[in-house]
Amino acid sequence: MTIESKRRTLENKTGRTYFIRVNGEMATTASTTAENSSSAMIVAVATKKQYKRQGLATDCMIKLCQDLLKEGKELCLFYDNPDAGKIYKRLGFEDIGFWNVYRYE
Repeated sequence: MTIESKRRTLENKTGRTYFIRVNGEMATTASTTAENSSSAMIVAVATKKQYKRQGLATDCMIKLCQDLLKEGKELCLFYDNPDAGKIYKRLGFEDIGFWNVYRYE
């Protein structure tokens, strides 16, 4: 994602980014995309290596999800990292299926 595309997402209110700083440094982040009046897709959940396993991603996700749910939005996300899946499931997300990406050349 480029800075310009991120700026457009924020200006058009089709996404947002939350983050937590530790000692002035961004330690973890979680974003949304494809936001509309009824739903949002959670994307780009990440934590810098030195801050992993401290609960920061969980805290960031809790705040993001609480705000979205207060707005009446349904949430979805896609993941392929089992460690990330553990966080999402602890927060109440459930697996509902599998996804694939196909490329036609």
